[in-house]
Amino acid sequence: MNKIKSLKMFTKKNLGFFIFAILFLILFRDFLYTYRMQLTKFLPYYDYQAQIVYYLLGDKSLDVQAPMNLRFLGLFVQYIIFEFVPCLELTRVNLEALPYPNYVCATFSSALMNYISLCAIMALMFTYAYKKLNLSLAESFVCLFLSYVFIDHVEAFTLDRISIFYLVLILYFLDKPKTCLVLILLSCLVNEKIIFALGVFFFVKLFFQKDKSYKSYFWANFISGLLAILIFYYYAKVLGQGYLQSEQPDGLYNTMFTDGLSRIFAMFTSKAGLSNALIPLLFAISPYVLNFFTKTHINKKINFSSLEILVPLSLVLFAAGGGMEQAGRYVMYSFPIWVPILSCQFCNFVKIK
Repeated sequence: MNKIKSLKMFTKKNLGFFIFAILFLILFRDFLYTYRMQLTKFLPYYDYQAQIVYYLLGDKSLDVQAPMNLRFLGLFVQYIIFEFVPCLELTRVNLEALPYPNYVCATFSSALMNYISLCAIMALMFTYAYKKLNLSLAESFVCLFLSYVFIDHVEAFTLDRISIFYLVLILYFLDKPKTCLVLILLSCLVNEKIIFALGVFFFVKLFFQKDKSYKSYFWANFISGLLAILIFYYYAKVLGQGYLQSEQPDGLYNTMFTDGLSRIFAMFTSKAGLSNALIPLLFAISPYVLNFFTKTHINKKINFSSLEILVPLSLVLFAAGGGMEQAGRYVMYSFPIWVPILSCQFCNFVKIK
């Protein structure tokens, strides 16, 4: 009897790890499909795995360029996988010509990193909802499920997933100031979009909800943002390495201020804008809109402000530089913040406790 009780306690204490292991096993075909599509370039994507070969051979043509090559965490993790994990090569994949040396194993490293990140996000979102937000078991599982649904709106082949995992990690450790501050400061090495999303989130918490516990987080995030800008400036300008399309007058980043607004508002004027930008944005703001128009009182369970709607809305600004087609991706970086709210609303609607 004591052994059974001890086993239950151990399982509950390590529930997140058990869920990760289960997801890693049952979703393995997801990895195989993604790996195959990535190898054959079934869908267009930014070739981050080429950076691995650039590290190995020093071929400048394979450098993914700034700001992409300054997102060090994802690049480092896929490089570690390339070096230490045996490469799995798929059968019945016809590649007429490899774009560069070690293409298959570099792509395997990228695909495996993204698969691990997918399972880690889902497991950590469940644990965050269940242990940190004190949601019910049902609400936590809905949170896991919705994470799987909405993560489909970000890239499966690049560094989106590992960046979002890092954001969830920061949210998970909000009750551990020392750990959280270190993670926030190091986010300058991960992805500028999570710095931006957290900046808006912490701003709302500190200045509108008057929660002083977020003061150190806000300023740490501000410092991280400055560090990210300094790293980019030093690499692009001081070292003279430039950035993506920096030599082109009509490049995306060079025309960000002149054409940015038209790129953003293109979401309202085209079918591509509807599916790639507007619909994901509506999903992202839906928990706050529902909270405003219904009397579910979810904010009694989760301490949030309706002004957090500014987090997904503000991420649309990245479309000024990245293009309208990417707006939905950028907005979905915020889903770890609002998915727990939506999970509670769903369970409340269907009367699940």
